[in-house]
Amino acid sequence: MEVIAEKTDPCTIVLDVTLDEQQVGRTFDNVYKEFSRYVNVPGFRPGKAPRGVVERYVNQNQVRERALEKLLTDSVRQAILQESITPYRQPQIDPPELEDKKPYKFQAIVPLEPQVTLGAYKGIRVEKPIYRVSEEMIDRVIDRLRDGRARLERVSDRGVEPGDVLIAETRTTAEGEENEEPARRRLLQMGSNPPGFDEEILGMVADEERTFTLTYPDDYPDEALRGKKETHEVKLVSISAKRLPDLDDNFAKQNGAESVEGLRQQIREREEKSSAELSDEIAEVRLTDALIEGAQIHYPQVLVDEDVQDSLRKVASELRQNNLTYESFLTRTGRTAEQHRAELAEQAANRVRALLVLRKISEDEGIGVDEADIDADFDRLRNEGEISEDQYDEFRTDPRRRLQMMNALLRQRLHDFLFGNNEIVEVEQALPSAPESSSDTEPEPPAK
Repeated sequence: MEVIAEKTDPCTIVLDVTLDEQQVGRTFDNVYKEFSRYVNVPGFRPGKAPRGVVERYVNQNQVRERALEKLLTDSVRQAILQESITPYRQPQIDPPELEDKKPYKFQAIVPLEPQVTLGAYKGIRVEKPIYRVSEEMIDRVIDRLRDGRARLERVSDRGVEPGDVLIAETRTTAEGEENEEPARRRLLQMGSNPPGFDEEILGMVADEERTFTLTYPDDYPDEALRGKKETHEVKLVSISAKRLPDLDDNFAKQNGAESVEGLRQQIREREEKSSAELSDEIAEVRLTDALIEGAQIHYPQVLVDEDVQDSLRKVASELRQNNLTYESFLTRTGRTAEQHRAELAEQAANRVRALLVLRKISEDEGIGVDEADIDADFDRLRNEGEISEDQYDEFRTDPRRRLQMMNALLRQRLHDFLFGNNEIVEVEQALPSAPESSSDTEPEPPAK
């Protein structure tokens, strides 16, 4: 066996392996001998028939598959020992076709352990946004609560107005297409329709029909629909107006408070807690980005590939739950499979870098979690009433629960260390519509 090893990057070694025809032939001989013990060859006891006879009674594809498996397993193991390599993951091999009694060449990509050289991870200055909960924010939450408990009352003495709920027969035809399907009866909520739709049906009365064409704006969230035209045919069946409940103590009690003032305080506390968590998350992301930028990080590609596969499995599971296909998902998002995979790979690379940097800091600083720490936190959850006695007994002995607890404790200790050793500057800002996340990750250090 001939092996040529090339280190293509700090975390990858490529092995070019050549096996001579004798080694290939011996492997096939051994596989036929192995198969002869399980096939019925007339006139021979199991395992005693010569190879030339056995060949007529076995599946040749299965023989080649087994020979290839044995050759790869044995030769890769031997090559790794010969080159004194310590793999971080299983080698990746895309084997060519194997033929008996002919030389065989293949390539094995061997991932090596990630390498992280930290930059400064103390004294870094990052801004932490502080979001104040205003009375207007509380009013908006209460408005949503009232809207959720609104009653619908049929109206017939006016046309459609903003906020109405409608029953209508509609048919939509995309530009350049034909739609032979009959109109369908649908429930329409004013304010929840495509851009321009509500304006076109304002003032409509029952039994009125309208046809109009809309063009989706260039900044529409669904990229696949940007700039597209659709013709809508609408026949209004009925109009219902929302009747909001009175904002009184009875309404407050329906939402878990004793009074309107108590409800406002309850909402304030919940919003302040949510805003504080968002502030902390954004500061943590910014700090993690700074740590990544200051570090030298090398890792094998397999870590990104594994993360991408996990993400694709999650997407597939969600699509199955919603009775959608991957192809329809790509069409709706205006992406190809290659573009989607590239996006997932970029997000995965960010997550991998964050995890590796945080793990390195925890190792260098001796930040860890032992079994006693995990038990103590389960005790705390039980004593504070967050889990029952039955859950306490179950969770403490569940390896998965213990791993989750260990990761949560480790993350909190890392968070406390980093926030305590860096300059976190609080800056009051308006509440954003979505959390900032330039790293596309909420770092969680892996178990050691």
